[in-house]
Amino acid sequence: MKNNKDNIRCFKFFGKFAWQNDKKYYAFLILNIIVNSLSPFVTILGTQYLIDEIADESKRNMFWIVFWVAFICIGSFICSNLKKWTGENISRIGEKFDRIFKTNLCMNCIKMKFKNTEDTDVLDIIKNAERALNETGQVNGLITALANIITKFFVALGVVVLVCTRIPWLMIPVIISFAVNSYTTSKVNKGRRKFFKEMSNVERGSTYFNTELQESRYAKDIRLYDASEIFEKKYDGYVDRIYDTSKKYFMGFLKYWNVNNIFYSVSDMTIYILLVVNIFNKTISIGEFSSLFQATGEFASAIRNIVNSYLEMNYTSSVLKFYIDFVESVAVEDNEFDGSVAGNGLSDNITLEETENILTDFNKCEIEFKDVSFKYPNTEKYILKNVSATIKAGEHVAIVGQNGAGKTTFIKLLCHLYDNYEGKILINGREAGEYSFREYIRLLSVVFQDFRLFAFTIKENVTVFQDKKVDLEEIYKIAGIEDWITSLEEKDSTHIYKMFVENGVEPSGGQAQKLAIARALYKNAPIVVLDEPTAGIDPRGRNELFDVISDMHKKTGITIVLVSHSMEDVARYVDRLIVMNQGEVRFDGTPKEVFRHYKELEEIGLAAPQVTYLMQELKEKGASVDTEATTVEEAAETIEKWLRQR
Repeated sequence: MKNNKDNIRCFKFFGKFAWQNDKKYYAFLILNIIVNSLSPFVTILGTQYLIDEIADESKRNMFWIVFWVAFICIGSFICSNLKKWTGENISRIGEKFDRIFKTNLCMNCIKMKFKNTEDTDVLDIIKNAERALNETGQVNGLITALANIITKFFVALGVVVLVCTRIPWLMIPVIISFAVNSYTTSKVNKGRRKFFKEMSNVERGSTYFNTELQESRYAKDIRLYDASEIFEKKYDGYVDRIYDTSKKYFMGFLKYWNVNNIFYSVSDMTIYILLVVNIFNKTISIGEFSSLFQATGEFASAIRNIVNSYLEMNYTSSVLKFYIDFVESVAVEDNEFDGSVAGNGLSDNITLEETENILTDFNKCEIEFKDVSFKYPNTEKYILKNVSATIKAGEHVAIVGQNGAGKTTFIKLLCHLYDNYEGKILINGREAGEYSFREYIRLLSVVFQDFRLFAFTIKENVTVFQDKKVDLEEIYKIAGIEDWITSLEEKDSTHIYKMFVENGVEPSGGQAQKLAIARALYKNAPIVVLDEPTAGIDPRGRNELFDVISDMHKKTGITIVLVSHSMEDVARYVDRLIVMNQGEVRFDGTPKEVFRHYKELEEIGLAAPQVTYLMQELKEKGASVDTEATTVEEAAETIEKWLRQR
């Protein structure tokens, strides 16, 4: 019953897909069924009449000998070419379907909810969906199995009529062989389904070694740390698991295959004996002997094919359902966060005018977290606990904390990459979930710490193939990459990396960060989020990048949310600091207000700027200085003032 449900589900899904994408597929399939059903009888009937015409000297007629020879040769030639022609067209269209399915799988992975990209259960579903496409032939694997059943049914029906009118007993060994074949093949397919499921986790691991480690970004670390042997051992471990699992199942399959072969041989031998007995009894002619032997062979083959195709169809359906499961349960459209999105990509709750007002007037975009708590899916530990914070429009705010404090999670929730939080996240007083995904992402430009540049041109990396009628030269200037781009021979038409062209460039860490910031600026969103933007950059590069960010804020008036673990880096640039520790907001205020608590900051692993400690030490030694100075310039000013007063 379960197999039938899987079959119906798969035929509805893939049959509809084939009809919508290329109706000619069914025309070729029907013609292929007709030709394959008729072609065996060209030889069976033709050889019978030809042999009888030659063997009986009293009735021998050259015209009929030539006729039956021509019938067999021309008929076989036409059938052979029609089968080849229809088969090649079916395969060609099947390859087209294969490309569409794999493209859809890739695009659905891009569009699915972000939380699914970190869920191992979902990753297994994706891997199973990929394996289902690779191991079954999709539409061809499913529908051609059905076509084969129909074809062989007509062949078997024709043979039954032919044989039963002459020697019905010939069907007995064939039927016994058929029963044994049905049993053994069902056992093999049951094992294949178990094998497919057992291999899913192993396949995901081996894929990492087969594909991920071939990327150039791993090349330096593997060589410099002499890690090739370690990876080889780990990879060998996966290879051994694949081999052992395969061996376990295929040794069982071999037992059933051997039983099948024995019964096939016994069946053929029995048919030979029965036919020879009838020849001696002169019940049949030599020509009939030939046609009946061919016919019973065709019948046995047809019955085996029907059973094997049916069981193969069941197996294919049981595997392809993983792809349908992925499409129906995991993959979602780009309005993933709002189920009530209209055809234009807008939700029922937020009007187009409201979104456009925010985009045209950046001063209207205020962010508020109200008592937000969050734990990642399939875990029990809260990463954020009762977080409340407000970021006003046009502010330059830093989220500061040690690694594991919850900073990046805070940003992920702000970007609505997860929607299973407790509490409320408000944009201009409206719950973030009220926006459709398309509306929401227009409000944010984000540069994550692990951002990626594409192996395209500099311009394509910045614009992401969109034309926003924005002055690119001004974007390059604000992002601090104008001089670098000008120095390149092909300017912003220069490719990043050498993936597609020989003269591609490899940007430095600072250049890459600035390119990512330029991309965020080009999007022209009211909120820009920068997650550890100076990670891996030298001190001079950090200062230059912070100057770029500060200049960007002054010129555009956008809201900037900066994530960092260094107080020293952000103190002189931001309006406010939100200090996080163990998933909670510990301090929230201006840099001067927060650095008053420098001792409490030390307790949670953070250090105030060196200037703060210097001013506190001078104060303790009797100097009349402002201990709230947070920058070198402010410290110099207050020390100079104190020295003049002495």
